[in-house]
Amino acid sequence: MTQRMLLLLGWVLALAGGCRGQVDAGPAGPRGAETCGADCAELPAPTSRVPRLSHEQWENATRDLLRLDARPGLSASFQPDIASGTFDNDGSAFSVNQRLAEDYQRAALTLAEDITADADALARLVPATGTTETRLDAFVREFGARAYRRPLTDDEITRLGDLASRGAALYPALDPAAAGVRIAIEAVLQSPHFLYRPELSTGAGDPIALAPYELASRLSFALWNSIPDDALLDAAARGALEDDAGLRAEAERMLDDPRAHAMVGAFHFQWLDARRYADVDRATTLFPEFDPTLPASMEQEALRFVDAVVFDDDGGLAELLTAPYSVIDANLARVYGVPAPEGWQRVSLGSRRAGLFTQIGFLAAQATSTETDPIHRGVHVNRRVLCADLPAPPMMAPGLPPAEPGRPQTLRERIDAHTGEGTCGARCHGGLINPIGFAFEHYDALGRWRDTDEGLPVDASSVYAFASGERAFRDAVELADVMANEQATHRCYAGQWLEYLYGRRRTRVDDLLVRRVADASLEGRASVRDLILALVASPAFRTRAATELPDETTMEVAP
Repeated sequence: MTQRMLLLLGWVLALAGGCRGQVDAGPAGPRGAETCGADCAELPAPTSRVPRLSHEQWENATRDLLRLDARPGLSASFQPDIASGTFDNDGSAFSVNQRLAEDYQRAALTLAEDITADADALARLVPATGTTETRLDAFVREFGARAYRRPLTDDEITRLGDLASRGAALYPALDPAAAGVRIAIEAVLQSPHFLYRPELSTGAGDPIALAPYELASRLSFALWNSIPDDALLDAAARGALEDDAGLRAEAERMLDDPRAHAMVGAFHFQWLDARRYADVDRATTLFPEFDPTLPASMEQEALRFVDAVVFDDDGGLAELLTAPYSVIDANLARVYGVPAPEGWQRVSLGSRRAGLFTQIGFLAAQATSTETDPIHRGVHVNRRVLCADLPAPPMMAPGLPPAEPGRPQTLRERIDAHTGEGTCGARCHGGLINPIGFAFEHYDALGRWRDTDEGLPVDASSVYAFASGERAFRDAVELADVMANEQATHRCYAGQWLEYLYGRRRTRVDDLLVRRVADASLEGRASVRDLILALVASPAFRTRAATELPDETTMEVAP
């Protein structure tokens, strides 16, 4: 190992003391809604005190820390993270093994070299005037504070400054200040204080208030998936985040930033499981409207539609589910059967479409290459939109048998015969999956409208037993309207947002908070922005639990 690597390793290990990726332990005991009053809505659930950055967060954080114009893109070669649930930002589920440590090291060395080889990039980080010592001291204090999301301690300033002073000996071909910056960047980007989000505040009682800089970091990673900017760090320094009005003002400012648009898009992209859109492929003999660029248009439609509803119209969940328009290009217009717009435009899709789940991306991704797939369409809506508790499918479950020769049957008829009333699949399929899935039968395997299947009329009507009672609908458009007015839908959506913004799985402790936010979404038609603001303004977001829940109360629960 080179002198430089030994020096860096020792420095990083010195900083690592006290950082362990585990849940903070304490006296076990129930803190759920069943054991206390209405104030439980404000309680936080236990989570890791040192969650690790996801690869997405690492990309955003390095871009913002180094003041780059674009994300580095280096995490594509990292050991992949395995998401523990719907979303990819549960840092308590991530660890660092030898391979990932090496990935971080390579990325740190690459970025440090690139920055110090680019005069403009270096100038964005280091003062232009002064002695080498004063320039490096200013860099260490400012860069370190932004990397660690808090002011450095005197000891950290001394140690990082000492490391930077050795840069000239390790990189003699560089200007001494640039050499110091290079080795400091290498070290900081491998520090646990950068790669993790420590919440080490202490206090008496339960819950424990987050320290101002910890709250700033939590807020920034919630709304931007990245580090705090200078304004947010300044608000933390001034104590502004300890005040309800101050916290809300910062959150509103942050939601107006383009990084919040990206965050809202990322949430819905994962909620829709839109990564599957890229895999859509169809034979042009059966689907002449398909071409290889269509999947990319599907992804863009979902993101642009969500952005239009949330940020242009200040809309809420009901609009996401029922809006009779979308934002499309000429590619998509061919499938929808509407006039082609110039570029990307908001276009009315008429009475046959409503919101996200009649867009061709969802419909095509939840289909086979030739047929619709009511079962997978129904499973997705049950799990992601209604939070229905579907058990895992049985091992070696038989596939759908082919149609009987010489007897035309719709796909719905074949599925009903195999999984409907009177069959072994009646409980889950007949009562939960099939009724939702059949609502989408007017849309073929590419998402085109159709009136017939195998020459027979399509029947998209059904009845679904919501918690509030049975609701009938004629098709997917009516189903969308029904779901937009169901409590279960709004509770599921609010709970999904809590998981994403809080960066952890939902638990029973969250039930009353989720209900409060969901009720505002349903009864007051609160916008998505309002829902986000309510969740980050809650005391549950501003505090951490001092105790650890028993295993049975930390499991994911339905609303």
